[in-house]
Amino acid sequence: MVITSILLPCDEEQPIQRLEVDAENVGTIQGIVGGSFEAFNFDTPPASVLANDEAMLWSLPFNLRATVLLWQHAKGLRGKAYISGDAILTGAPDSRGFTKSVPQQLIELLLETETYSVEFLHHPDGPWSRKAITFSAWLEAYNYAIIHEETYATVRNARVIAAE
Repeated sequence: MVITSILLPCDEEQPIQRLEVDAENVGTIQGIVGGSFEAFNFDTPPASVLANDEAMLWSLPFNLRATVLLWQHAKGLRGKAYISGDAILTGAPDSRGFTKSVPQQLIELLLETETYSVEFLHHPDGPWSRKAITFSAWLEAYNYAIIHEETYATVRNARVIAAE
């Protein structure tokens, strides 16, 4: 089954890009990540980062973009899991264990958006508040969100969105 994914190269000079892969062909994914792989699942939206599970053994280079995405979307792994080597972003597996395509909202945000904003949640029942600052790169917006969540006790949650 061919799915849509996003390639997250560890070399930051290389752009991220949409990639169609055969999710049932393990060899294809192994070829992309450079060996056997593990899935790091997001809390929301339903997505996973697939990365080489022997990255530390092989001293693969740190993948900043994949790690920042993981830390923002799987907060329980923040500061605990690091991605090294090339990785791919897919959808989460379905109830039968089949990997799905990356959610459309992530395709739009990471590949089609030109400017970004960050919204913060200060109370569990809302509302979200937006900072006036905008970003031209998603990585900067994600870093801003993570730093604010980690720094300010009043920030319960943060999210990166397309600027209007």
